[in-house]
Amino acid sequence: MYDISLKRKWDAEAVRMYQQEQVEGLEKQLGGLEKQLKEAKQASKKAVVIAKAQGEHKKAIETALKFKKMGLPIADIAKGTGLTIEEIEKLK
Repeated sequence: MYDISLKRKWDAEAVRMYQQEQVEGLEKQLGGLEKQLKEAKQASKKAVVIAKAQGEHKKAIETALKFKKMGLPIADIAKGTGLTIEEIEKLK
């Protein structure tokens, strides 16, 4: 009887330890996934900012090209669009 009682106790302890190891492993994986998600969100925000800046720059170039075709002075176009004089001179 005593041996059977000890075996049950040891088995129960082994099961508890195994479950604890599984929980710790899952918590570690979850922490890693949360970190990856945070990094992905930051990268996404950076991509949006870059895309927006590129769109604004493209719009400024289109506007400068229209002004240049209208015959406005390059210095005035540069002031109005925020582009450099060199960028405006390259436009055709």
